[in-house]
Amino acid sequence: MDLFLLQAIAKELEPLLAGHRLGKIVQLNTTDLALDFRLRDGRWLVISTDPARLALYLTSRQPKQLSDEPRTDTGFVALAKKYLGSARLLAMETLGYDRVVNFDFEAEDDDNQIKRRKLVVLLTGRTANVVLTEGNQILARLREGEESSTEFSEPLPPADKLDPFQCSAAQLYDLIAESDGNIATAAQKHFIGFSPAYARELAYRAQFSEPELALQNLLADLFEANPVPAIYSAPAIEALKQEIGRDEFSLTLSPIELRHLFALEQSSFASINEAADIYFTLLENRRRFQAGKQKLVSQLGAKLKKQRTLLANLERELAGFASGEKHQRWGELLLANLHQAIKTDAGFAVTDFYDEAQATITIPSADKPTAQDAAEHYFKLARKAKNGQAAISARLPEVKKEVVSLETKLAQVSEVTRAEDLKPLLEASGPASPTPAKPKTQPGKKTKEEKISGVRRYRSTDGYEILVGRTDRDNDNLTLRVAKSYDLWFHAADYPGSHVVLRNPQRREVSPRAITEAAELAAKFSSARNNAKVAVNYCEKKFVTKPKGFAPGQVRLASFKTVMVEPKEAVERLL
Repeated sequence: MDLFLLQAIAKELEPLLAGHRLGKIVQLNTTDLALDFRLRDGRWLVISTDPARLALYLTSRQPKQLSDEPRTDTGFVALAKKYLGSARLLAMETLGYDRVVNFDFEAEDDDNQIKRRKLVVLLTGRTANVVLTEGNQILARLREGEESSTEFSEPLPPADKLDPFQCSAAQLYDLIAESDGNIATAAQKHFIGFSPAYARELAYRAQFSEPELALQNLLADLFEANPVPAIYSAPAIEALKQEIGRDEFSLTLSPIELRHLFALEQSSFASINEAADIYFTLLENRRRFQAGKQKLVSQLGAKLKKQRTLLANLERELAGFASGEKHQRWGELLLANLHQAIKTDAGFAVTDFYDEAQATITIPSADKPTAQDAAEHYFKLARKAKNGQAAISARLPEVKKEVVSLETKLAQVSEVTRAEDLKPLLEASGPASPTPAKPKTQPGKKTKEEKISGVRRYRSTDGYEILVGRTDRDNDNLTLRVAKSYDLWFHAADYPGSHVVLRNPQRREVSPRAITEAAELAAKFSSARNNAKVAVNYCEKKFVTKPKGFAPGQVRLASFKTVMVEPKEAVERLL
């Protein structure tokens, strides 16, 4: 999503959303949210911070249609509900020089005091995020990364970019000259907000007027004239809806007319959000189609590789059994020459009764002491070869048929372009490698009690097992040997205390309540136990390391979050 499109969408959204109270908040996945502003038409506001599909728009689709597993119990949603529950949106404001939108809310705290809080949507590429703030303090982040600062500051204006409104004709010509006369390159490189689409549009318009006039007209269309929202596509949108997976797929959403795309199909809309809903729905449907198709290709490819390997192995074994007739003959000759066979260093010298000349031949002894033993050995090999040949000969046609079938299916899948044609193929393919279902257990609860010395054991309200170290050496043992990489690790910030591990063998999303209860134990068993509130750092155990030379109980955290809790022991103690 480029800057000009974001500003146009935000400008249209502001009068629609301002004054409305925030209702449900749903997290669609690790990067996307859906917000309910209780609009009369039932539309939801969708925010995507995935760098591959940045988005902000209203949609008539419901969360269940937007995601396979929409959730309302994640850490970010819990904090957003706490600080923005039923908050009223006062205003929306775009940053102007970057893809940032501020949602300014009026909310009540626990003491019924009015607070001003912001939901800051940063659609800034790889650093895209949604941040909840009060003043300059960060209350929550949708995407947790290496950034650990608790203070929020807006992105600074790009030092290497110019405001196109402030660019004089002389500056414009200088920039064009620096870019070897390429207007599009000059605009994209030096002007704020000029994505490739608008840079090409400027270059196209400059063919029919002076560059400075073309720039003025383009900026007027973007910021002064009424929007003319449209989707430019190849082929037409209806054709894309029917064949979402076709190779020919070109889609561009714009709030203004893009004259340089005259060769594409143009679909006009009454509002930018209506166009954005269709645009992002098409992109999401194509993404899902391609992901499903790639999954199917991978599954079929894995099965085909397995069958081809099996076929090669069977053919190799069949070739190895070709010596069965020779071994049968050797066994018969050894028995026929049982009393006259002569043992030599090379084997047994016998008369070949199958030869008209009845010449003397030598049959390898196979490390057997007598001709009788060697004969039994070769008869055994002959029987094995005969049985093997029969079994493989019976199996080969089935394997070859399966190889041909899989090759045919792969060829068919490569031609599929319709979602309704792909769905039955996916359902018929089944999982690539079925795994046995794991027995259901309570979160964090082991089927067999495990003995661990030097720890206190608790069970959270949600059923997670929580372990608390006693001494520094017990802490080391708990953290470095007992805890698994996906368990959660807790410790009071800036105070000596116990290491606390919340065990998570199911690798589930741990509830905020369980996190709070484990953090309360970490605060309780620290030197800050008498404080009213204690900051507790927590992270997955995989981010905890102990560099060489660190004292017992001392560790280093590569990444962590912090929660404020009251020190207490409010969960069930286990024996």
